[in-house]
Amino acid sequence: HMFWRGLDPQHPLHADSSPEAREAVQWIYREADRVLGEVRSQLRPDDRLVVLSDHGFAPFRRAVHLNRWLIEQGWLVLRDGASESAPLFADVDLSRSRAYALGLNGLYLNVQGREAQGIVAPADRDALLSELVEQLSQWRDEDGQPVVRRSFRGQRIYPGPYQDQMPDLIVGYAAGYRASWQTSLGGAPAALIEDNLQPWSGDHCIDPELVPGVLFLSFKPKQAPPDIAGMAHFLLQHTPAGP
Repeated sequence: HMFWRGLDPQHPLHADSSPEAREAVQWIYREADRVLGEVRSQLRPDDRLVVLSDHGFAPFRRAVHLNRWLIEQGWLVLRDGASESAPLFADVDLSRSRAYALGLNGLYLNVQGREAQGIVAPADRDALLSELVEQLSQWRDEDGQPVVRRSFRGQRIYPGPYQDQMPDLIVGYAAGYRASWQTSLGGAPAALIEDNLQPWSGDHCIDPELVPGVLFLSFKPKQAPPDIAGMAHFLLQHTPAGP
């Protein structure tokens, strides 16, 4: 997270990074590769080695103030005289707001019966979410680059009994973009998008296709796990029997 700016010539803070910082990420990978080689050299014939990461990494160059976008699009309404960046919706008029953003990728509708001051009828959720998805797909930065690559319906990708507690939309940002720290706390600064001038310069909270994980095995299974959710079962199936 912290050293990615040294690896990325396009990052706003790249020029300020030290020579050591510019080599840090590559050094870490080389060191991890060395340790992996040591582990492999110690494997016994029946041992099985699994190297797993559930995500990759990408540059975080531009900080997106998603709540400000919702304000400009008419989804979120501030009270008169509201502060631009008050956290946790302290200055939001929820009686007139249909949607809000909280966390790094979550976008919620202000639904009747779920939110304390909800105004969106449950029957209108699908239509409003489709409208939001379309608007997000058309959002462009000042240079014409897309800000959001894809958006996902929360209930479709996270099945289970707690669907009312998850975001209605998961926003999959394009490469180089990520939700701002203010967005994660419900803030709405005046700008739509700003250069990320924080040391936290690399991230993975974007469209998952842009940050794929890895799975390396020292053995060939009959069937690979379909996704990360199936890894626990897969590992238990392939754990060698104890003494």
